[in-house]
Amino acid sequence: MAQLNTRKKKNRVGQVLLFGTIILCAASLLFAAWLLFVPNSFHHFQTLDRKNSTVQTDSQSDAISSRRYVAVLEGNTVQLVGLEAERWTSNDESVATVDMYGNITGIKQGRCKITGDKGDTYQVAVRKLEIREGCTYVDDILVVNKTYSLPKNYAPGLEPIAKDAFLQMQDAAAKEGQQLYIGSDYRSYDYQVQIYNNYCKIYGWEIADTFSARPGHSEHQSGLTIDCNTIDDAFAETSEAVWLAEHCAEYGFIIRFPEGKENVTGYKYEPWHIRYVGIETAQEIQRYGLTLEEYLGVMSEYAQPWQG
Repeated sequence: MAQLNTRKKKNRVGQVLLFGTIILCAASLLFAAWLLFVPNSFHHFQTLDRKNSTVQTDSQSDAISSRRYVAVLEGNTVQLVGLEAERWTSNDESVATVDMYGNITGIKQGRCKITGDKGDTYQVAVRKLEIREGCTYVDDILVVNKTYSLPKNYAPGLEPIAKDAFLQMQDAAAKEGQQLYIGSDYRSYDYQVQIYNNYCKIYGWEIADTFSARPGHSEHQSGLTIDCNTIDDAFAETSEAVWLAEHCAEYGFIIRFPEGKENVTGYKYEPWHIRYVGIETAQEIQRYGLTLEEYLGVMSEYAQPWQG
């Protein structure tokens, strides 16, 4: 009887050892499979993330003028920065030249291409700036911003070409269930004096300058600008704002102060503020993701603090 119990105990021990061996072998096989598959999959996902990041970076860069589009005034120079090219060439040096450091100089009004030896290619537009009766035009486009002003007596009212284009856009939006209307359009110089001074009293001129134009520097005085619907940050969250940003260029308008370009335009994001520039110009500005300043090669900065 004692021998039988001993055999049973040995059998149980053997079974436990066998079962443990099987479990250990199975775990080893699973671990080996993990080593073969999981790290490769992890590396694959990392690679995809890096590729997507690179594509996203390239996509973002394409929306910045310094990456694929450069505008420069006649006689002015701009520099390409942050690029690896060691040699640059212009396909038309009668329009623009470029030196070994990526400095592009505008020679005469026109277009050309600047290409680097690393493959970077830029569309270059050399612009002509003219002053006519106190107004600034760049390639016949009226410029009104913090650098360039309008005379006090410039009073065209809402320009018919801008009004007609808006009405066409309004009809198109309505057919898609979007309601667009004019919240504000032409403003006289004197009216802008009242608006700006009121903001200065409430916020101070430094803050006022981020969202309100000084007298003579308001695009509304040009007669080519319309504020759509409600002049409120909440407008950005509406379906009308989305539709406007996607389709306004089809009717010759641009979102004048786009998000993320505050350091270029000098103004905070205004999704309701559209400026008429013509269909061809608007679509090119939209395609490159530019502001009007970047498209024309001009600055938007006040020369001095507000004097009151």
